[in-house]
Amino acid sequence: MRERILIVFIAIAIGLIVTTLVFFLYQQARSIDNVQDSTTRSVSPTPNSSHLLIVDEPQDESLSNKRSIQVKGRTNPENTIVVSTNQEDVAAKPAPDGKFSITITIDTGANIIVTRALTSNGEILSDTRTITFNTEEF
Repeated sequence: MRERILIVFIAIAIGLIVTTLVFFLYQQARSIDNVQDSTTRSVSPTPNSSHLLIVDEPQDESLSNKRSIQVKGRTNPENTIVVSTNQEDVAAKPAPDGKFSITITIDTGANIIVTRALTSNGEILSDTRTITFNTEEF
């Protein structure tokens, strides 16, 4: 009698292990299909689109030896640009061609710079970059 109960428990454990492995393999295969689908669809914004925020400078995870840096990029001319750092928030309107250049001050160490474009219909487009201020020579 004890042998039969032991065999039943072993069979249930093996069944659960096999079912779990099949489930995880299924989930893994399904997520790969989703990634392949998303890479085939690309949407590029038009220059006149209000859903456009391109930050050209500074590069993400870059080092700076200056406290004042410029955030440069382009967006729709109707949008309002807000650049936020650890120290300050600066708002500006882009030029008629959509280009903007805003000078900001950063702290010593790592700084997170968030550039936001506020569209005329209330949407917020965002770009986040990390800039490190350091005056040490390497």
